Order: sequence, then C-alpha cells, then structure tokens
Amino acid sequence: MATSAEDAHSGQVLVTVAGQLAEAVPTVTPEVNNEALREMFAADEQLEVLTVVRDGQPMGLVNRNVFMEQYARPFGRDLFGREGCLAFAYKQPLVVEETTPIETIVREAVAPNSRVMKDGFVVTRGGQYLGLGSGRALIKAMSDIEQEKTRQLLASIEYASAIQRSGLRASDETIKANLPQAFLSWQPRDVVGGDCYFFRRVEGGIFGAIIDCTGHGVPGAFMTLITLAYMEQSVKTGDAAPDTGALLSGLNAYIKRVLGQYKSATPKPPSALSEKSDDGLDAVFFVLPEQSTTLRYAAARLAIMVIDEAQEEVLSLEGDKMGVGYSDTPDDFAFAEHVVDLGGSRMLAVTTDGIIDQIGGPKRIAFGRKRLQQQLVTTRAWSEVQAGDALLGVFRDWQDRQSRRDDVCLFIHRVGA
Repeated sequence: MATSAEDAHSGQVLVTVAGQLAEAVPTVTPEVNNEALREMFAADEQLEVLTVVRDGQPMGLVNRNVFMEQYARPFGRDLFGREGCLAFAYKQPLVVEETTPIETIVREAVAPNSRVMKDGFVVTRGGQYLGLGSGRALIKAMSDIEQEKTRQLLASIEYASAIQRSGLRASDETIKANLPQAFLSWQPRDVVGGDCYFFRRVEGGIFGAIIDCTGHGVPGAFMTLITLAYMEQSVKTGDAAPDTGALLSGLNAYIKRVLGQYKSATPKPPSALSEKSDDGLDAVFFVLPEQSTTLRYAAARLAIMVIDEAQEEVLSLEGDKMGVGYSDTPDDFAFAEHVVDLGGSRMLAVTTDGIIDQIGGPKRIAFGRKRLQQQLVTTRAWSEVQAGDALLGVFRDWQDRQSRRDDVCLFIHRVGA
C-alpha cells in the first residue's frame, strides 16, 4: 500500500493518498442476485455499501439505502429478486489509483452530481480492486491535511517573526545604549509586520529611521527584510553621519532594482518593465545631534512632529511627497535632505500611519493626525516614556473592539534637553 506522511509535530500518520483510506468492505460478483443482496444487508446493519467486482475489476457500487428503498417497492422482489445485483448498482463510481492525492479526490467529490460523499469511492492498485474509501473518511483526511498545513504555516510565520526581530536587535541595543530616555514601540498587526526601524551610532550623533513598508503580515515583513538588508550595508556603527537624502534615494533605487519596478528619465527596455508588483515604503531618516539642536532629515510621505514645551502647537517637518521604491517613483529620484535648527529643547515624535488610520471611537472614524497631535501637546512636558505610554493608552481606548487595521511604530525622543 502507498506510503504515508507522518506529522512530525504530533507523531500522527497523516492520510495523504487514496490507498490509506481503502477499506476491505465485502464485495459481490455481478451474478449475485438481488434477493441475496437483500439478505446480506439484512444480516449486517453496519454494511452501507457493497462493491460489485468481476475478475478484480470494479463494476459498480450498491448503496444500502438506495437498494432497500427501491427493492421494497410493490412487486420489487418479484420483479428483481432473481436478477443480478447490477440492476441497482451505480455503475459509474469514482475509481482512483491508490497513489491519488486526497486533494484530487476531494475536487471530484464536490463536483456537480457527484455521489462520492454518499457511496464512497473505489481504490485500485494497478487497475485491480483494492478497497473502498468512504465519504466520511475523506472529509476527516482533508480536515487533517488542512490542519497540518495551518500548523506548518503558523510555525513558518513564527520563525519569520524571529528572523524579523533579529534584524531589529542591533537597533534596540543602539537605543538602549545611546538614547536611554527615548520611547519606541513596535507593534505588528499580525505575528510579523511591514513596519520597521533602524538606529546606529554615527559620528556626531545617532542615525535613525522609521519605515512603513507596503502591506502588513508576511508580505510587509518581506519588504522590511529587503529594506533592513540595504540599511545594514549602508550605515554602520562609527561611520560618518550619512546624507539622509542620498541614503533615501539609494534605498529607492535599490528596491526598484530588486523588485524590477523601473521608471526614470532614461527609458528602459520593455523586458525590464514589471507589472507584477508595485511595492515600496514611506520613511523618515534623521540624524539626532549630540552637541547641538540642529536636526538633519529626509522624508518620504512621513513627518517628524516637533513639540515645544512652551507652546501648545506641533510643527510638522515634512519631506518629499514621493514614496520609496514604487513603480511611479523614478528610480533616479533625488530625495532632499533638510537641516533644521530646533532652537532649544524639543520633543520629537515619528509614527507610521497605523495610529492615524485606525478606525474607532463612538463614530467609528479614523484616529487622525489632529487627535494624535493634540495628545502629544497634552503630554509635552512629560518624559518620553510617559508620553508614549499615554498616547498608546488613548489609542487602545479609541480602537476598543475594532480590529487593528495596520502595524504601529512610534518613536519619541527629546533633543536639546
């Protein structure tokens, strides 16, 4: 009989092919008459289906309920009692080889007018009758297969989560060693997510990046791995502080090259154009100064919010309106670096759009940028950790029972203190 797959997680044998469901149910030859068939069913109440076989070749299936209902009709015994049992047999049952995958049988079973769930299916070995598979056993086998697929998928996602978190570990260590008062919260919507961050100590300060990749879950996580690979190669601990605009431009070209999403002033050959994907990211890159209040940054559709303790307002430091890596972004697009003198102690906050776009509240509307900024103004004199915890608390209350829409990444840090 065909070999079986074993679920390494539970040790249970997983049914994957037809031969594993073949049961040695009673068979009859076509010459057996219907009265003898009735006696066989009457003698065994558990017998639901009989297989009609001649010289090892399956010829039909006799369903107990169908047979007994028709044979019990007026004059049924007189008319059909001495006839061969093929008179009440279903002569076109599903016949499969023992190596046929369960998924193939299921597709046949759910086809219009299929009788597999009622009668079962015939299993053969080299064309010779081997046994009968029941509809109930088929359903259980398919259910077990789907459960195992789900288990393997979840295990793979958990492993992907470990890989993603390992890519953030050096940034966590950089923040802990150099920005001990800073607040950072990374909350993927699913086990893995499309938001990420990157921090390294460079000459004269700390380089930081908050990044929101296309999508969430596994697709978003793949984008973060591509992005972090570029960042690891481009910014190393102890390097000179990078030009944030040039770095963002380089990431744009890198993503477009990796994904084949070309568009530039120089026409590309048709073979280089890709219509299969349009993925990219929004991001803000910045260099936090150590001895001054001068901030250098570049941004792609994200902003740095600057909160002055003395004023009840938020200054939004924005950058380019172009996304990074998308098909519509030229691969030679030059993102601009901005230099801003903050002029004193200021709280900086950067967040991906997971907070802003979250639906919630009594009217089931988005949290919004205005509500976010109002909360930051309210806590402008608090420590970074207190302000961050308070904001996330308000955010959770706003979300309430609504499902999380997106990943969340929030960074808060005070400069010039």
